[in-house]
Amino acid sequence: MDYKDYQAGATKDFFWHKAKIQLISILLNKVKSDKRVKILNVGVGIGDELPVVHKFGDLYVIDIDPKALELIPRELVFEKKICDACHMSYPDSFFDLAVAFDVLEHVENDIELINEIYRVLKPEGVFIFTVPAFNFLFSSHDRALKHFRRYDKRTIKNRLSMFKCIELGYWVFSLFLPVAAQRLLNRKSSTHEVHFMRLPGIINNILYYLLMVENRLIKHRISLPVGTTIYGIYKKI
Repeated sequence: MDYKDYQAGATKDFFWHKAKIQLISILLNKVKSDKRVKILNVGVGIGDELPVVHKFGDLYVIDIDPKALELIPRELVFEKKICDACHMSYPDSFFDLAVAFDVLEHVENDIELINEIYRVLKPEGVFIFTVPAFNFLFSSHDRALKHFRRYDKRTIKNRLSMFKCIELGYWVFSLFLPVAAQRLLNRKSSTHEVHFMRLPGIINNILYYLLMVENRLIKHRISLPVGTTIYGIYKKI
C-alpha cells in the first residue's frame, strides 16, 4: 500500500488491497524456487505485502521515505534501508528476485530505475511488478500520489527490452469502466486528492470477490482484455 493511501485512511481490509496481496502471491508462486533466495523489494511503502513475500526468501526492503520504513516489522525482513532506488549500494548480480509493486510510476527517470534493477539481479533473475494502466486516465488521484505517469503494454515492453517477458497482463478488468469514469471526470481537477472511499462491508466484500475471480483467471494464465493495473513477470537475460 502506498504511504499516502495509508494516510488517507485506507486499511488492509479495503477490497483492492486485499485482492492485490492475493495477486502478488499468485505471481510469486509462478516463479518460486526450491531454495531460499534473496529478494529485493523496491519502494516497499507500508509493506502490507511483506507477510506473503518473505515466505519466498530473504527480504531486503528499500524506500526513500523513512516514515514508511518505520512501519515495517523487523522480523519480516533481512534488511531495511533508506535508499534512492536509482542508485542502490548493492553489488552487481546480488539478488535472485526483485519486486516493485506500484513503484515505477513514482520515479521521474523510470528507465534509470529499471537499469539499476537489471544490474543488481543475477543472470536469470526475475523482476515482478505492477503499475497503473493507461496514461489517458492520469488524474488528480495520480497527482496526489506523486505519479509521473501511467503505463500501457507497449511502453512497458520498450522500457524492459533488455529483459525477457515471461508474462504481462491487465488486472481490475471488472471495475475498469467505473474507475475509468471517475478518473476521467477528475482528470483536469486542480485539487490533488487520493480517491479513497470507505465502503459498506457487503459492498467491499462483493468487490473483493470480483477481483478474486480475476486472480483465479490470472493464476491459470487467462489474459484479461483491459484493466486499471498492469502486472508483469520478466527475467534477466
